[in-house]
Amino acid sequence: MDAGPSCSSQPDIAYPTEGSFESIGVLGTSVACVTYDSALERIKALAREPRATAVCPSNTHILGEARHNPEFARVLARFDLVLPDGMPVVWALNFRGAGLKDRVYGPYFMRHALRNTPRPWRHFFFGDSEECLVELRRVLVQLQPDIEIVGMLSPPFRSFTEADEALFADTINRADPDFVWVALPGVRMERWIIGNQARYQRGVFLAVGDAFTLLSGRRSFAPFWMQRMGLTWVYRLSKEPLRLGPRYLRYHSIFVSYWLWDILRGRAWKKVHPTI
Repeated sequence: MDAGPSCSSQPDIAYPTEGSFESIGVLGTSVACVTYDSALERIKALAREPRATAVCPSNTHILGEARHNPEFARVLARFDLVLPDGMPVVWALNFRGAGLKDRVYGPYFMRHALRNTPRPWRHFFFGDSEECLVELRRVLVQLQPDIEIVGMLSPPFRSFTEADEALFADTINRADPDFVWVALPGVRMERWIIGNQARYQRGVFLAVGDAFTLLSGRRSFAPFWMQRMGLTWVYRLSKEPLRLGPRYLRYHSIFVSYWLWDILRGRAWKKVHPTI
C-alpha cells in the first residue's frame, strides 16, 4: 500500500465563494452547482434539520451506475445533496452554463469541512479499518485542534446483519453527531446510507468513499495537475490496474455514451431547478 503524505501536507485549494445554488441534471441525476464553500454552508444547514440527511459526492462511476441501474437511481434520488466530485461531471455541468471552476472532491471537501467546523460541531466516522481510524484521528487533530470527534466505528468487513445495524444505530444516535462521515466500498456506501436512514434521529450522513484512506496518509493523492485535468483515474489505474481497469473501462464508457446520447436527443438540457 502506498504511504502518502498526511492530509495537512496536501496542496491547498482555492475555495471560491461564487457559484450558483442550483442543480443541473447529469445522466438524469440532479447535481448541485456548488463550490467547496457553498457546499459547506449547505451541509451546515442540513445538520440543523431534525432528521437524518444524506450527501453524496458524485463522479462518473456514481452517475453512470445510476443511469444504468434504475434501482440505484432511486437510491441516489433520495440524497439531499449530490456534489460534483469529478472533473468530467464539472465539464458536463459547465456545458450547460454552470460556470464552475473546480469540482467538489470528496476527500478535499471532508478536509475543508473539518477545518471549518470546530466545536461545538460534532463528528462521527464510520468505515474502514481500526488501524486507519487511529491514523485518521491523529491527522484530524493536527488539521483542526478544536475538532470534536464523538465516535469512530470500524464495521465488520462482511454483509451487515440486523444485529449489526441495530448496534450501529444505537452507537451513532447516542453520540448525537452533526456529521457522520461514511467510508464503505463502492456503491454499497450510498445504499447503506439511504437503506438505514430511518434508523437515525439526525445528522448529515456523507458518503466520502476512500477519503479516510487518503486523508490518513495510507494512500497517496494523485498529483494536483492530474486532478485538475481530470486524470485522477489514470493515477489510480497505474497503482491498481487489475482491480480498477475493468471498472474504469465500464463506467467511463457508460458515462460518456449516455451523456453524448442525451445531447443528441436534447435530454441533456432538462432538469434545472433550485435546490435552496
